[in-house]
Amino acid sequence: MASSDASSKTINFPIPTSLQELERSPYNLQPYPHDFEDDDEATRAESFDKLVQLVERGNRTLASGGMSLFETPEGEEGLEDWMDDDRVQALYTLVRKSSSLAPATRSRLTVAVCEAVSSLSCILSSKSTMESDDTNSSNVVAQCFRDAFACHLYMLFSVMFFVESEAKVGNKVGTLGTTVPKGKKTSAQSKKEKERKLEAAEIAAAREACATAMLAAAKSMGKNKSRLWKRGVPDEDVVGLPCRIAYQMLESATGVVARKAASADAALGMIAATVDSADCLLGTVVAALVDLLHSFEHMPQLVAELCAMVNEEPRNKLAVELLREIGRLNVQSFGGADGGKASGIKNIAPFISELAALRPHIVFTNISLVLPHLDSEPYVLRSSIVQAIGHILTRYDQFEKEENNSTNKDSGEDDESRSSEVEKETQRRNKPTKSREALLDILTERAYDISSYTRVAVLKTWANLTEHQSLPLDRVMPVTALAIDRLQDKTVMVRRSAMQLLTLLLENNPFMGSLDPVPYAEKAKEIKAYLEANIPENIKEAQETALREQESSSDMSTEEINGAALAAAMEESESKRDSDDMSESEIEFHSKVKALKFATSAIAFIGLFEHANRAFESMLLSSNASDVTEALRFFVRARHFKLPCAVTGMKQALALMWSSETSIQDEVLKAFVDVFIAVPGTEGKDLLPDNQIAHNLLVLTGRATVSELASIEEAIVRLVKTEHIPAEVFMILWSVVSKSSGEARSAAMMVLSMGASADATIVDTAARLRLLLEKGIGDSVEEEHDWSTIRSAARALQRIARPDSDPLSARSIVLEQIIERLGAVARGDWCVDENESDTLLWFSAAEQAIDAIFVVSCEPEKDSAEILRGLEASTFGFGQGERYPTCHSLRLSRFFFVLGHIALKLLVYTEEVNGSVRRANAAKSLAKQISVDKANGNKSNGDDDGDIEDQLGVAAEAEAETERNVADIAEKEIVGRGLIGLFGPLLIRVVANEGGVFSSGVLMQSATLALCKFMCISGSFCEKHLPLLFTALSKAPSADTTLRANTVVALGDLAFRFPNAVEPYTPMLYACLRDKSTRVRRHTLMVMTHLILNDMVKVKGQVCEIALCLQDEEARIRDMARLLFHELSKRSHNPIYNLLPDIVSKLSQMGVKKEDFRNIMSFLLGFIKKERQNEMLVDKLCQRFPKCK
Repeated sequence: MASSDASSKTINFPIPTSLQELERSPYNLQPYPHDFEDDDEATRAESFDKLVQLVERGNRTLASGGMSLFETPEGEEGLEDWMDDDRVQALYTLVRKSSSLAPATRSRLTVAVCEAVSSLSCILSSKSTMESDDTNSSNVVAQCFRDAFACHLYMLFSVMFFVESEAKVGNKVGTLGTTVPKGKKTSAQSKKEKERKLEAAEIAAAREACATAMLAAAKSMGKNKSRLWKRGVPDEDVVGLPCRIAYQMLESATGVVARKAASADAALGMIAATVDSADCLLGTVVAALVDLLHSFEHMPQLVAELCAMVNEEPRNKLAVELLREIGRLNVQSFGGADGGKASGIKNIAPFISELAALRPHIVFTNISLVLPHLDSEPYVLRSSIVQAIGHILTRYDQFEKEENNSTNKDSGEDDESRSSEVEKETQRRNKPTKSREALLDILTERAYDISSYTRVAVLKTWANLTEHQSLPLDRVMPVTALAIDRLQDKTVMVRRSAMQLLTLLLENNPFMGSLDPVPYAEKAKEIKAYLEANIPENIKEAQETALREQESSSDMSTEEINGAALAAAMEESESKRDSDDMSESEIEFHSKVKALKFATSAIAFIGLFEHANRAFESMLLSSNASDVTEALRFFVRARHFKLPCAVTGMKQALALMWSSETSIQDEVLKAFVDVFIAVPGTEGKDLLPDNQIAHNLLVLTGRATVSELASIEEAIVRLVKTEHIPAEVFMILWSVVSKSSGEARSAAMMVLSMGASADATIVDTAARLRLLLEKGIGDSVEEEHDWSTIRSAARALQRIARPDSDPLSARSIVLEQIIERLGAVARGDWCVDENESDTLLWFSAAEQAIDAIFVVSCEPEKDSAEILRGLEASTFGFGQGERYPTCHSLRLSRFFFVLGHIALKLLVYTEEVNGSVRRANAAKSLAKQISVDKANGNKSNGDDDGDIEDQLGVAAEAEAETERNVADIAEKEIVGRGLIGLFGPLLIRVVANEGGVFSSGVLMQSATLALCKFMCISGSFCEKHLPLLFTALSKAPSADTTLRANTVVALGDLAFRFPNAVEPYTPMLYACLRDKSTRVRRHTLMVMTHLILNDMVKVKGQVCEIALCLQDEEARIRDMARLLFHELSKRSHNPIYNLLPDIVSKLSQMGVKKEDFRNIMSFLLGFIKKERQNEMLVDKLCQRFPKCK
């Protein structure tokens, strides 16, 4: 290039493979110009500055001369003045030594190169514009212009390459990655930091300018390739330069900030412009992009955006080729133990879903390229394809609409045709197409994918379709059933996604706002009656003929014939729906058919949720907090849509009020407020009207079980304390008590008693106590035998304070009358002996009545004695002048029930009195000590200290004496020498039932329960009669599961109170785990679980009985057994390891099935985590082999 002859003016600049290649032929450049001076740093800097000035002068010449510089005939000034050897040499030297240039000089160089490239791009575009107007001019620019363009483009590429490389290794100019250490900064550090920031800003501006210039060059080459290249065939080396640097720019665009700093948008524009204009580079670009996708996790989104920028007419070549390349990937090499998490596949897979989100139509038309990967091992690929299908289906209606619009536009439809199309628009969502159905089937199939991540992706895709109203109506029911099924998934995140999908299906259901099944059922019944009465004549004649034939033949029932006739009529109506000659009656009939289908579909949709109670219950009982939270949120939404399962589910959920996790308690309380207290959608901020709140609480407590009532009470207590329930609600409930009867009155009293647990003033006034007396235990309930209302009233009475000291106050007078009525209830004066169910309902009412007496009475022991004497007289005739020769079994059952419960309440009352005495003595001692301290002041007196110690010793001795007296009362007085003890022998005789004299099941249950209560009071009585209790348990009739279940629970209480007495009988308690009754086994396992976990029973070899429960046919028993072993494994000494040899031995002797034995041992061995324990366990088992028979 340094030659001075005329031929050297025609400069040829092929793109070199590297910058250093410019020093070889045909370029023959030198590292420095011949006149470059570098004697010292100042001289060297001055030389570089002169070179930059040379380039800048050339830029000014180019800006003023334009294309004329390259069209000057040979021998004249023009190209020689601008694109001479000196300029090329200066550019090479500056670019090659750019890393050693001063920041200001390098910045000037960057600006100069960018200006040159931009000017050349503008000249090319203006040349093309002028030539488009001048048909006689040449279409192709001069070779010298192409060489100048290539030279400056390559120099810009080299500058950008150096900058990007330095940024990549963290050594770019300005040390952008350097940070100042934390702490107090010195003035020098602050100054350096300011300089760094300023320099960083300059570098960022330079990078942006370079990217802008390169993008302009790429676009210019693309738009003017017929002017730039001969016959429009581009030079791949030149055209590919923007892509080569763009790849490097995209590598560092890892985030929003980095993307902006790296000018990633400009880089994408360079590649897009190149792909659109140079088909020859498509393969190279695709290979480079696939390599980038393999290497960088941020690339999928960028490449998808690039595909969206590429020209799509006639097709998006880049996107199709990328999908084809991904489809060709051999994913087996990326599998293995990592389950498809290899970085390459993990980075490539998201591209499919990202592209589908931006250009779903492209992925849809080419999805066959990637569908084979649904059978591949990497789950990330399967998940991405599933997400892509979701994006496609979300926009599927738009595809059809665009296609139809295009067809209509081409065919030139008139306004009438277009209006017909508008009418059909509402049916487009439900129009089944082969492609859509195939994609939906794939989603349904993949809901059972082996990977939980893919299953989550599928459920989220269904949720997205539902949210965007893209789910066809014929798929609503199957998807709902699918989501309910996935609630049983073993993975938490799948269950959470399934519950979220169910919530969205509920919120976007096609059956209007309310999902109360009653209106739909009534509507369906009404429509069906109309259709049956208006069946077309031809079908009606056939129906009548079939009915006549049915009288002589029993092949079909009347209902089947009528159903077949109705189905035929509906089918005929459907076939005529598009006909134009339908009569008014046929149109009306068809509308009724559609209404019937709508109602039956709604009923079926509601039924899916109603039959999913077990799945919802498993979510509520999950040990994972997110399961519980999602289930509660679903019930909140379900309640807003009036689904019946919402109330049932909330009743079950309220049991979580006793959870140990505060977050779950708060979530349950929030859900309770959202469902029953607050306006839907206000998140508890706006409350419902007072009468609506009262109604909701009445519905909630109505027919609730005992455990549900306890949970509801806990929730209401907290809400009353936080004033979430207005006082007016309780006023409305009192109005219900005074005006209603039956279940409504009972439920109102129950809610009032719950509120009174937090605020006693809700019940504890003279007027309200009188209302309770009249409506709760008065004459009206006596006549109606309304034991439920009596029970609720008694519970409310237990919430009041002790009676006033003034016996003449209105409150005391009312309480005396209440005690009298409660005594009548406890005696069973209103019970009918001939009605067993009446007595069964009386038990719970009598229990609450006795509890209320011990609260409202000043002397409950005397009132209890009066009740027992009254019962004695009515049962046996004592005290009435004669003794009854016989006694009704139900009357005797009531007597034993009251006897046992009063005995137990006396024990509780004695302990409460003892506690009150101790607290009073402690307060008295504390007051005396304080008074002595005040009297002594700050003086130190040894004698006074001795007196205090003596007084404290006396107080401690008095307290111990009180404890002994209380223990003596419990041990000897209550069931020994007192009134209750007189009936002990009778109770024992009935429980023993020698000769089977007593055949009443209710009597035996009541007597056994009373005996257990007696045994809980006295240790000696318990130890003496434990053999009798176990004998009664073993001899209990097989049909009387209640007796055995109650006895097992009572034995658990006895084991807590007197563990040493019950310990010898533990094997007999374990034996109940093999009872035929599921209820007895469940109660026994529950009792044993509490005893073992509270260290009341030693874990010995009998635990093999619990191990057998791991294979029980009842799911709740299996779950409870697993829970017990899980809790045992958490203990420091891991008792399961010590128990395993005995469990193996005993299970082997019991003849357990091989499969059951294997399942039990595999579960238990899973708790042995330490290698040392495994070795020792094997040794212990081997030592037992010689003893085997």
